[in-house]
Amino acid sequence: MSHPDYKLNLQSLGTPRGVSSVVGPHGVGASPGDKKSKTKTMRGKKKSIFETYMSKEDVSEGLKRRTLIQGILRINPKKFHEAFIPSPDGDRDIFIDGVVARNRALNGDLVVVSLLPEEQWKVS
Repeated sequence: MSHPDYKLNLQSLGTPRGVSSVVGPHGVGASPGDKKSKTKTMRGKKKSIFETYMSKEDVSEGLKRRTLIQGILRINPKKFHEAFIPSPDGDRDIFIDGVVARNRALNGDLVVVSLLPEEQWKVS
C-alpha cells in the first residue's frame, strides 16, 4: 500500500473497557438515576447509528487472513472526528473519518479495522 493515509471501515475489537455493546446494566438508554421501568425505556428505543461489534472468531479469522488490521487508535485532540491507527508497515497512518466510523472506540483502544475499497481512500 503506497498511499500515506487510508479511510476505512472500523470495527472495534470486542467490547471496549468491559462495557456491554448491546444493553448497559440499567437497560437501553437508561442511567443509574432513571426510575422508569424497562418497558417504558424500550418503547422510545432509537435505532443505533453504530455497527455491532465483530465476533472474536471473525476478528481472529480476519487477522489470520490479513483482511483486518489491528492497531491502537489515536484521536486528533483538536479535531475529534479524525482518528488514526498505524499501518502494518509503520510508514504511514490509516485515517478513520468521523465518530460513526470509530464505532464507539476511544483514544488508546486496541481496534481492528477493515480497509474500504481503494477508490474510496482519502489520500493526503
